[in-house]
Amino acid sequence: MQKNKLIDSFGRSLYYLRLSVTDKCQFSCSYCRGVESAFLPKRELLTFEEILRMSQILKKMGTKKIRITGGEPLLRHDIDELLKNLHALGINTALTTNGLILKNMIPKMVNVLNSVNISLDAIEPETFEIISGMPKAFHKIIIDSIIVTKKSGIPVKLNTVVIEENEKELVDLVDFAGALSIPIRFIEYMKVEQSKRYSVPIDIVKEKIAKARGLIKMKEKFGDGPAQYYKTNDGAVVGFIAYSSPHFCDACNRLRLTPDGKLRLCLILGGELDLKCMLRNGFSDEKIEHKISEFVKLKPFSHGNRQILEKKMNSIGG
Repeated sequence: MQKNKLIDSFGRSLYYLRLSVTDKCQFSCSYCRGVESAFLPKRELLTFEEILRMSQILKKMGTKKIRITGGEPLLRHDIDELLKNLHALGINTALTTNGLILKNMIPKMVNVLNSVNISLDAIEPETFEIISGMPKAFHKIIIDSIIVTKKSGIPVKLNTVVIEENEKELVDLVDFAGALSIPIRFIEYMKVEQSKRYSVPIDIVKEKIAKARGLIKMKEKFGDGPAQYYKTNDGAVVGFIAYSSPHFCDACNRLRLTPDGKLRLCLILGGELDLKCMLRNGFSDEKIEHKISEFVKLKPFSHGNRQILEKKMNSIGG
């Protein structure tokens, strides 16, 4: 049996890869890329063949799950073929999407996806428009995508980044997800660069929902992420992801590969291994494996008190 080579110096198995295939997105959410971001030129992105080769190398080293992210990953023209190839490797294949063009793509992906996370930051179309920078009429398209995905049988979760604009809609979001029997996760906003945006502490989010609907902690987990899950009195499943909480790092199982081919050990802390450079300069699979196995030993135990990203979220992959 192949030895797992993705073990960090604290004994954590880094079997979960978040693979960003593009930094492009139709939305301009302030917590992610904002309105002034310049996208990477196509030549800087990993090609289809490079992504597949890296996935094969990482699977051999111990990767069991790959979550395709962005930007908006469905904007890549070859995304359905990429998912098909990753699934054929025997990897648990997941997708995170804003849902805008998901509805029409579900038939192509229903047999190659193990799960889908859909971003839903607002229940009111007007709030959606403020947060996303998109016309409020697009909100219904995302709602339809959520319903179609649920009906397809692909396990689905909803993701909500909590910011001041949607703080008043938290309970309504829980009720919407609960009515569809879909877990919803509230994610603590992580500041990008030196943003002065107000971050709503996850404890306040939890307190608001508990007061309105009740919360009972669950032993069950939904997926491989760091969320802690609860059930409301009427059966809705609610997860909380708190970047500032001590529990977030101790069982970290993730590596991140950026759209331009940089392997990251931590979302918040810097430090990258340029795999694209190796791929394009003739490194053998064995040499790339060695470089990765040495790099993962540098993964920090925790990001400590640091809560500000040095890059915008769409350029990292979230």
